[in-house]
Amino acid sequence: MATKSKVNFSGHKCNGSEYDAKRQLWFGERLPSVLNPQAGVGRIVLDSLARSPDKVIQINADTGVRLTCSEMRLRIVRVALHLQKLGFKKGDFVSMACGNGEHVVPAFIGCWLLGLAINPLAPVYGKEDFTHMMQQTQSRLVFCDESNRSVVQEAVREAIRDPGAVHLFVMGKGQKGMARSVDELLAPIDGEEGFRAEYLGDATKLIAMVLCSSGTTGLPKGVCLSHAHFVDGMVFSTEVSDGPIFNFSSLFWATGIFAVLTSLFYGRPRVLTSSPFNAELLINLIEKHRIENLFTAPSYVSALLAHPRLANADLSSVRQWHVGGSMVPEELVIKLQQHLPNGHVRSIYGSSEIGFITRNEAICLSNSVGPLATNVECRVVDDEGRALGPGQTGELQLAHRYMFLGYLNNEQATASALTDDGFFRSGDIGYMDANGNLFLIDRIKDIIKYNNYQVSPSDLEGIIQKLDGVKQVCVIGVPSADRASDLPMAVVERTPGSKVQEAEIVRLVDEQVADFKRLRGGVRFVDSFPMTPSGKILRRAVKKMIDELQA
Repeated sequence: MATKSKVNFSGHKCNGSEYDAKRQLWFGERLPSVLNPQAGVGRIVLDSLARSPDKVIQINADTGVRLTCSEMRLRIVRVALHLQKLGFKKGDFVSMACGNGEHVVPAFIGCWLLGLAINPLAPVYGKEDFTHMMQQTQSRLVFCDESNRSVVQEAVREAIRDPGAVHLFVMGKGQKGMARSVDELLAPIDGEEGFRAEYLGDATKLIAMVLCSSGTTGLPKGVCLSHAHFVDGMVFSTEVSDGPIFNFSSLFWATGIFAVLTSLFYGRPRVLTSSPFNAELLINLIEKHRIENLFTAPSYVSALLAHPRLANADLSSVRQWHVGGSMVPEELVIKLQQHLPNGHVRSIYGSSEIGFITRNEAICLSNSVGPLATNVECRVVDDEGRALGPGQTGELQLAHRYMFLGYLNNEQATASALTDDGFFRSGDIGYMDANGNLFLIDRIKDIIKYNNYQVSPSDLEGIIQKLDGVKQVCVIGVPSADRASDLPMAVVERTPGSKVQEAEIVRLVDEQVADFKRLRGGVRFVDSFPMTPSGKILRRAVKKMIDELQA
């Protein structure tokens, strides 16, 4: 049976998810893919680019360089042929530790043409984070930027069993020895004119990408996603326009990947910059390039809303503005919507394993994260795994037409994450209302999300616990002033007589972690922690205690 549509205060009809009472699950709109998920991403991209050879497909906002579809296609083919000549073949792993740059997409898709599995890494990672993931993939092909070359090289030496066999390419100037310029892969090569993409086999089983996910605890796991998963994903698509799209996300973020694929699949110009976010830059890019589709984190929206130029900024080109990556405060969406005369805001909720789970229109807000996205199914279960009905709170279990292929080299984690009938245990607590909208209540997961980066509490706790004078520590996330992000905070119980101070703890952490893991929430000292009978710290109780102290 279908749920009824909800009508909000403006009279707009807001359709929710449909409910199957017999199976006790909800599902989003069910649509077949416009593209063929069996074909593989590389073949689809080359075909799409060949259809509009003279259309601009990429605009480098930093340099002004524009690439047409035919130029992009040629670069992709050259990368594939050069890598093939170096001996790379289907199933090999690639580590990409790159920000947004002019040559990233040709390298990215060139790898996919050969069936290589890509593990995108945050360019700002520290050596430990790079090493952890490279130990899992044992990549023989690595891409990095000039800015992080030295730390990536160190990680390769520590993580790869035969570092001498690794081909390391820099997005920029290379150097003699281990790191070479990606320009070598873009040089003319025999066979480029008549290149024909090889069929790589069952695209539903072929790993396209290994995304980093912190799962429920600990260091990142490798979420394996198929070619079919990315072909079937309908995120930006062409439902509003075929105009320029933009976000600050690198390939490390799912939103960065989907922006690239939306551009290539649907022939939409993608504007890129290697500069980090700032509100002034965002306004300039929208006005100059007449951006029509954007994705930003809520913290970016908060900064934009506080910027003095916004009142007079020309955002008339914007058709869709997606906001997500962490919890999206409703007031941010409402305020942003007021500045878009011809567009609308959508908040989104998703996960590495499923992709986009819900999308909510600004005109349909009800404190929910909205109805389920296309081809997503959801059921709510209690602690015993029994399915619950509308309005009942429990853990969300999710499914998509092309599910993730498990965690790389981690059968135990894969088995724990999936139910017997193939649903993903999300670790999120919530409920679906009678209108088919999803409400999030809490997270089973302990992971802190700072500006879209996932921070593992146990990672920071392990560092702090080694400090003399620290008896126990519990790291939690506390909301930023604008409530657009979580800030890591260390809650510390000192040993009797200890004089350890906040500055000492903060300095210790800052010296050992990447920038996004720093203790921006500070340090709070407590006399004792709430504990379980078995002696474990009750993290949720600690968070509640700190929330009450800061209220």
